[in-house]
Amino acid sequence: MNLENIRKEKQITQLKLAKSLKVDQSTVSKWEKGVASPNIQTLKKIAQVLNCTVDDLIKED
Repeated sequence: MNLENIRKEKQITQLKLAKSLKVDQSTVSKWEKGVASPNIQTLKKIAQVLNCTVDDLIKED
């Protein structure tokens, strides 16, 4: 998942993203490390917060 790259490109911290999504910062960290994955509803919210598409988040490099 490209979450970390997109988040850093938008200059948003893990904590700020987590607060926007009403999740713990550790949850965002787990998503970025590939330890856990957000559900589709959360993916849509992430895309909205980061002003990108769900496809941008999940596409392979």
